[in-house]
Formats: sequence, C-alpha cells, structure tokens
Amino acid sequence: MRTVKFALLTLAALLLCQAGFTPAAFAAGKVKQLTLVTGSSGGTYYALGGAMASVWNKHLESKGIMVSSVSSGASVENMNLLHNGEADLGMAMNNVADAAWKGGSPFKEKMNKFLTLGVVYPEVYQIVAAAYLKAEKLSDLRGKRVAVGPVGSGTAVITELLLKAAGIDMAKEIQVQRDGFGNAASKMKDRHIDASCAVLSVPASSIVELKTSMELSYINVSDAELAKLREDYPFFTRFSIPPGTYSNTASIETITCQAALYCRADLDEETAYQLTKVFYEYGREVAAAHAAGKYIQLKTALDGITTPLHPGAIRYYKEKNLSIPALIMK
Repeated sequence: MRTVKFALLTLAALLLCQAGFTPAAFAAGKVKQLTLVTGSSGGTYYALGGAMASVWNKHLESKGIMVSSVSSGASVENMNLLHNGEADLGMAMNNVADAAWKGGSPFKEKMNKFLTLGVVYPEVYQIVAAAYLKAEKLSDLRGKRVAVGPVGSGTAVITELLLKAAGIDMAKEIQVQRDGFGNAASKMKDRHIDASCAVLSVPASSIVELKTSMELSYINVSDAELAKLREDYPFFTRFSIPPGTYSNTASIETITCQAALYCRADLDEETAYQLTKVFYEYGREVAAAHAAGKYIQLKTALDGITTPLHPGAIRYYKEKNLSIPALIMK
C-alpha cells in the first residue's frame, strides 16, 4: 500500500494543476480527492483507468471532484483495498466481486464494504480450434487435446464450469493441457494441441495473429449450456462476436464476464451519482483514448452484475428509466 499511496500523492500534485485545481483549494478541503485502483502497468485496467480518470476530472472539476488512477494487483487486490477503505474506486471482474461479497475463494471472509457503480467492458471467453477438427460446439471437444488455461487462472476456472454445464467431465473426457494462450497457439501450429481456451478482448490480437498461420474454427456456447451455467453463476452473460472479426463468416456465440466499476460502501450518494452519470454520458470520450471505452454504454451497465448497487448509481439509473434487478437493489 505504500507504493499506492506514494503514487497517489505524486499523481494528485500533477492533476491539481492539469485539472485546474489550485493547491490552496486542495488544502482547504474544497477538492474531493478519490483514488481509482486499476491493474498492473501495461494491462488494460491500468491504461483504461487513466482515460476514465481524465474524463471524470474534465467534467467534474466544477463540482470539486478529482480522481487519481493508480496501478495495483487488479481484481482481487482491488476488492481488498475497497473493503479496507484504502481506495475509493476500483475495477474488477464481476465474478471476483461476487466471490468477495459471498466470501468465496480466494477470499477468506465476506467483503461487504464495497458497492457497485456499473459495467465497464466485457471480458470475453473464447475457444479456438484447429480447422481440421471441424469443431463448432463444446461436445466436439470430447477426447481432444485442449489447452484449458494455466492452473489457478480465470480461464481454467471458467473452462471447467462451462464444460460441466455442457455435461462434459473435463478430467475424464478432455486431454487437458495447461498452457496459456501464447504457448498453446504455438503448439496448435505444430498440431500438438487441438484447441485452446482464453479470456481475451474482442478482437484478440493473439487470435488474429494465429489465424494468419493456420485455419481455425470457433466454438459456440449454446443457449441451454449458458442457462445451465447461470443457474449457479448468474454473472455470466451472452456475448456475440460479429462475423468477420476473425475468419468467422457467422457470429460466434460465447459468454462473458464483465469488468465492472466498484466503490467504497461509504462513498457519499452525490459523488457516486456524479461519477456514474459522467461515466456513461461521456463514455465516448474514454473510447477516444482507449479502445475498450467503446463498451461503456448505459444499455449494458447492469449486465452480469450480482453485487448491490450504490444508492448514487441507483438514483442515476432510475432517472434514465433503466430496469434494475431486485437482486442488486441496496
């Protein structure tokens, strides 16, 4: 945390000048300084978080709100930082937030000192297979050599859950490989692996690169398989990868978790309202600085969210007549 706090102080000094806040106003307590924890430098969370903070500062200067974006260990650490009051805002995968709220693995206790503001962008689960398999559905992977994801990774967890929903025993019916997507792609080229799973952005540059070296097929998740998965894990939602994204001539029907925005539970209602309002009404400005910003849209703001909303966010969504599931009303 010392690193985070030091980075915050440094960024705060710079942002005070860049955003038009004077040191005197800051010292007098007229500026509300908020910390947004993101992810490791070089990752999507970190770069996107910087763009989000810039947009907030631009539009909330008149209201005395300043957001400083700092690096962190991403989803799990961010949940801990919010719960412990060491950060004000944070990005995390919605399945990690769900586990934190319920006290599930990897958390040792229930983390209930955070609330939800809304969805940022989809983190999309994708399975590519060598074209010679002629595989289009999960059942086509039975008996095949499949890179399900490294041990302990989010990809590996999702793969096992999804195969189970499809009636496939991963340990018995799949020749399990534990490579990450980069290594798996190399092995697919050499026909040492038949298919590979990963949680990636869309389009995924690694898949785009792989398709230049070999013919690929793409695995679809059926409505029945998704429905079965959502019985126990409602944070998974449908995601359709458009035709032509890769070498696909039809949509690829898969699933997604969401990267979502969370805050301290004791953040005041007006601040949470203003943050949510600016976030969804000026998402296009975030998109101009980072490609993932194109997914910041009001219509998907609550997709896959299973943890309670902040009252400030609820106020904004009600103004916009957005339907709010009872499950997440605080």
